Amino acid sequence: MKILVVEDEYIIALDIAHTLEDAGYDVLGPCEDVAGALALIEGELPDGAILDVQLDNETVHPVARRLSEAGVPIVFHSGHAQPCDLQKEFEAARFCSKPCAPQQLVETVGEAIDGAAKA
Repeated sequence: MKILVVEDEYIIALDIAHTLEDAGYDVLGPCEDVAGALALIEGELPDGAILDVQLDNETVHPVARRLSEAGVPIVFHSGHAQPCDLQKEFEAARFCSKPCAPQQLVETVGEAIDGAAKA
C-alpha cells in the first residue's frame, strides 16, 4: 500500500515517513507543497494520504479535493485545523491532531483505508 505524505515541516515529514515504512507501507513523497503533491499524484494515485492542512502560505485543500474525487482515503494531520470544519467538505476524511502518537497515526490510516474498501 502506498501512502502519500504532504507535510511542510521536514522533521515531521521524515518522522511520518519512517513510521509508515516501519508499519509496512510504501511512502509517496513527502511533498512540502500543493504543486509537488498534485504533480506526484498526477502520475500515480496513492492508496491513502496523510495531509497537513496548513502548508507554509497555502492550504492542502486542492490536493484533498483531487484525492477525494478519486476515492483516495484521507487522514488530515494538523495542529491548527478543526475537524468539524474539514468534515463539511471532506466527509469521509479522518483526522489526527498534532502532536499524535505514531501508532495512532498508523491505526487511523489503516482505518481510513479499510473504511474506503468497505464503502
